[in-house]
Amino acid sequence: MIKILEQIWGVKTLYVDENHLSEFNSDEAAIILCINPRNYDRLIKLDSLKSIFDRANLNLNEYSVELSQVGILNAIKALKIDINKVLAGLNELAKNDIIDFNGYTLISEFINSLELDFKDISEATTQPFHKNLHTLNEIHKILSEFNLKDLSQRLKNAYDSANNSKFKIAVTGVINAGKSSTLNALMNKKILGASNIPETANLSVLTYSEDEFAKVCFWSPEELKSMDLEPQEIQDKIIPIDELKSYTTASNEISKMVKEVILGIKLDILKDGIDIVDTPGLDDAVVLREILTANYMSQSDFTLHLMNASQSATKKDMAFIVNTLKNGKSAGLIIALTHIDKLNPNDIKEVLNYTKNSIKTELSECGFDESLADETKFFTISAIKNIGIDELKSYLYESFFGSNSKKATLIIDNYKKELLNIANLIEDDLKAQKTALTSDTSTAKELVKSLQNEIDEISSATNSINSELENLLKRLNYDNENSNATLKAISAKIKDRVISDVKYATNKKIKLDTARLGVIIESGFNDSFIDFFRDFKQQISKDIDSANKILELKLGAKNANLNLPDIRGYIDQNLPKINYEILNSDVNKAIKSDKNIEIIGANLTKIFDDFIVSLNLPNQLSKLASACTNEYINGIKFELNAMREHLQTKEEQINKLAKSAFENIKDKEQLITDIDTKISQCQEIKNRIELC
Repeated sequence: MIKILEQIWGVKTLYVDENHLSEFNSDEAAIILCINPRNYDRLIKLDSLKSIFDRANLNLNEYSVELSQVGILNAIKALKIDINKVLAGLNELAKNDIIDFNGYTLISEFINSLELDFKDISEATTQPFHKNLHTLNEIHKILSEFNLKDLSQRLKNAYDSANNSKFKIAVTGVINAGKSSTLNALMNKKILGASNIPETANLSVLTYSEDEFAKVCFWSPEELKSMDLEPQEIQDKIIPIDELKSYTTASNEISKMVKEVILGIKLDILKDGIDIVDTPGLDDAVVLREILTANYMSQSDFTLHLMNASQSATKKDMAFIVNTLKNGKSAGLIIALTHIDKLNPNDIKEVLNYTKNSIKTELSECGFDESLADETKFFTISAIKNIGIDELKSYLYESFFGSNSKKATLIIDNYKKELLNIANLIEDDLKAQKTALTSDTSTAKELVKSLQNEIDEISSATNSINSELENLLKRLNYDNENSNATLKAISAKIKDRVISDVKYATNKKIKLDTARLGVIIESGFNDSFIDFFRDFKQQISKDIDSANKILELKLGAKNANLNLPDIRGYIDQNLPKINYEILNSDVNKAIKSDKNIEIIGANLTKIFDDFIVSLNLPNQLSKLASACTNEYINGIKFELNAMREHLQTKEEQINKLAKSAFENIKDKEQLITDIDTKISQCQEIKNRIELC
């Protein structure tokens, strides 16, 4: 223990009892362990630190600090203080520049070397999304203060991308599932169903806004016409929330024209970047609203499906859940049984088990693997009694922002990477400036010449790369005729499955399960579309990877500083969204309109063929291929141009410094000292970034 004390304090090491055992909590321990000669004078002025030592009946001086540090390390070794929490606390203090990187490394490595049986600390040292975001935003501010105009846009883009990311949850359920009351409980405020925001069939998007507002969005003339309403061109309106009911109350004629409502509300749960989509009931009679709901669900990170515990596992619920699971939302589906205050504990347990078993049974009967439901999370809640609401909210926060959240991790990693690249560019510029100031004239000229060569190389590479990028567009070719023929062959198989179900229901004299038919139709087509989309993504990815290799060869190590567009993410986000509501409706009408199986079969063939043609998938994919390739081309051109501009700015700075005439040597020395300070600051910034 004395050895580590000597490494921390050097000549200021005092004689203390190396067997001392301290009694601090983990947060206090982390703060005390971070104290060293470099920050001692600054930290002892803090009232919070004085309070910690007062509670331990110790005076705040160097002796007490060193004694406490030894005592804390002994307490960690004796498992009296949680090692994981101390390390996490030190990590946070390092990120906030309370302890420098070298000091943090020294003490954390020593703690990890202690001989005790501690569990893996990876979970404890992984900081929540918002803490990392806060630290990176602080670093962003520091980098912005360097005032490098050619990097300002890049810094702004990095900040906006990380801070404007949205985490979306779609809330679904049949009528009387308790959506409004549950959402009000989650938000800890009566928003939905309040006097100024009446419960309606409209889809509502709740998002954060300091200045509260309501935006009323209307159906287009074409959409109104399809609903047998008079086509009108009505502009979307932003209005005060207390005027909303004038547009959404059913007694007002204009309510029929409302497509959706966007509510900007100042609430803590929304402030974290969460958008909540309150969808119309699953039993909505308006087909276009069901399509709108499906589109929002496809964009959401999670779907929260609510079912009244007294009426759970209805056919509509089961069809919806199976459809959600087979479309890959198993890890993003949360099912909450509501109104459990009306049931006793045994009944709640029985209903929960019944619901879980019903889902697996439905999956099996529709031809899907029961294991699709394994990752679905279940909750039992009561909005009135506030039962299970906190648990549900905690789960949502952990899923969105916890260490296992792929989306949150990706946002932080991308932010870190870009800030690190910018810090490296700034540091390289500062080192070049120092070289210009400390070297002779010939060396400075060589540096300028080197920069000019780099600029020429990038200009030459840009021309070559542009030529290669333009060739990407020429390679995008799709055989529309063969693609449509393949899809029609698949639709014939789906038709046969539908006819088989119709025959079975007719022979058994039972009611046809239309919800099951919907699942059969959607799953059949989706399976075929997956192959189309996979082949498409492979072709685009192959072309992009080829372009990236050429880029790497042309630019060499400089390519590491390019912020390349995420084309794979762009493709996934913009793939055609297939909706089956109208198709399912047409199929049900065809089955009900005739009892002759052959006529039904012929009608279904035409319906499916028309559906395939209406999708025009090959054409949609061709357009997407062009769009994402242009996105990539424009992104690369922007980056190459930004790189060239940065080098030109750097060259101007070096030329200016090399030719500067200083009135006295002290001015020059002071400028060199300032540059050294900034270089050290860049090193510390990079260390803080790596800790996030």
